[in-house]
Amino acid sequence: MFKGLKDGNHSFDFHVDNEFFGLFEDALYEDGEIDVVLNLNKSQQVLIFDFEMNGTLLTLCDNCLDDLSLAIDIESRLYVKFGDEYDEPTEDIIVLPREEYELNVAKFIYDIIVTSLPIRHIHKVNEDGSSECNPEMVKKLSQYLVEKEPQGEEGDGIDPRWDKLKSIIGNN
Repeated sequence: MFKGLKDGNHSFDFHVDNEFFGLFEDALYEDGEIDVVLNLNKSQQVLIFDFEMNGTLLTLCDNCLDDLSLAIDIESRLYVKFGDEYDEPTEDIIVLPREEYELNVAKFIYDIIVTSLPIRHIHKVNEDGSSECNPEMVKKLSQYLVEKEPQGEEGDGIDPRWDKLKSIIGNN
């Protein structure tokens, strides 16, 4: 509730864990330990939310499917303006109706965490070039790796049926 707050800076602390992720239907992540510090700068015209998030998020490695702990260190800013109706003109600006008196920041915290993560989740590669992935799983997966085209097909990979169509195009 921001209506009762005086203009100026206000700080709030939150702890994000598996209970938090359970609040979201079809959540991409289910477990983690993240501390969130939210600094709110309130004025008559705009609310500025500065998020600082630190902790870890648990997921699966895309290479070996073992558990992987991703470090979270995020800073993000959200601007809230007031207008006639709710709108999100950009990813970091929200327009709230003037009669609103509170804003639930849980969805914004979740979105900031999810969108700040790398697309691929993989174990680190050590200085000696070895991976922290599960070696047994990597070995098993490499057995199913396809590196060559199946024999009997043309080397260029073009379907011969297209050759007839190409000859038609060349006649025009």
